[in-house]
Amino acid sequence: MYRSVTEEEISKRLNRFQNKLTAREVDGALIVQRTDLYYFSGTDQDAHLWVPASGQPLLMVRKSMDRAIQDAVIEHIVPLNSLSQIPEYIQGHGGKDPESIGLEMDVLPVNRYLAYQRLFPKKEMVDVSLLIRETRMIKSAYEIACISKAALMADNTYEKIPGFLREAETEIDLTYRIEAFYRSQGHPGIIPTRGFNHEALYGQIASGKRAATPSDSAGPTGGKGLGPFFSKGAALERIGRNKPILVDYAANFNGYISDLTRIFSIGKPKETLCRAHEVALGIQDTLSQEGGPGVRAESLYDLALEIVRKAGFTSGFMGYPDPVPFVGHGVGLELDELPVIGRGSNTVLAEGMVIAMEPKFVFPDEGVVGIENTFVITKNGMKKLNRFQDAIMIC
Repeated sequence: MYRSVTEEEISKRLNRFQNKLTAREVDGALIVQRTDLYYFSGTDQDAHLWVPASGQPLLMVRKSMDRAIQDAVIEHIVPLNSLSQIPEYIQGHGGKDPESIGLEMDVLPVNRYLAYQRLFPKKEMVDVSLLIRETRMIKSAYEIACISKAALMADNTYEKIPGFLREAETEIDLTYRIEAFYRSQGHPGIIPTRGFNHEALYGQIASGKRAATPSDSAGPTGGKGLGPFFSKGAALERIGRNKPILVDYAANFNGYISDLTRIFSIGKPKETLCRAHEVALGIQDTLSQEGGPGVRAESLYDLALEIVRKAGFTSGFMGYPDPVPFVGHGVGLELDELPVIGRGSNTVLAEGMVIAMEPKFVFPDEGVVGIENTFVITKNGMKKLNRFQDAIMIC
């Protein structure tokens, strides 16, 4: 499946985005972030993609022109030797000089933004990052198929973990065994994120009380990590018995992500942790039953909080000491896509959205329990894509 994105697929994405540009009265958008470039053109080469509010896009390639021609599903592709060529290319392509230019201001470096200001003096610069993310929020049948294959990749990998645990002595031992198998299945070894300063490799693996170590992670869990230079995830310390082992390692197929978390243990963990895990499963099941087209995202988060309150596990839900205000997030080409199932999220769920639901509990000095599965919203409700067992797996 080297070149699997079709011209029809790219055309539909561009049309949806162009409709949003027209509604916002923006003349066009200059796309430079790698993931957005791939989404709208089919290539991840170093390039600028001009998407006018109407008409055909123009791909201006710095490197590699050969690969861009091979990969991109765009008719108009030109070499870009200098940023100074961009205004002339755009004006010549559309026959007019745009008055407003959309930029990905959530990820664009300031120096690049200033360069565009110099290239387009007296032009209005408009933040279109939300328009892009909203366009990407609704997945096509092709995208859902890719995410489904990523879910299968994750399931197949997690089935191997009990065997890996019998051989692994430390958390790092476990990570390289899982990562090696993932790579053998076609995982590229990265999980792209949009959030500033939130690098991600595969995810997080941590055991016992180390999993409850606070970190700067955008999610509810942390991990001790290898030191202050990367202070989350797996450590060089031994995996103990009767302690929950958090494995939150996302799969990636053809660029598309399925997020999955399971709890393993060598021997049974404490009863309190097991009961909290059952509460997490109840939250997942209830939210997936109640979620579907027309449901407001925040209402599901509120429902999760109510279940937690009734169960008596409010402390440590979605993190400790700093809980995150969400219980699920969109996934696709990036780990942190829209919608967010969280506080203040007014997004109304719709068919084609893909959500990683992750109710988790953090117990200081004891560990982490909880679950995460990837769901797609269909016209009939939420469909779980992962098949690996949700219960704690005792090895």
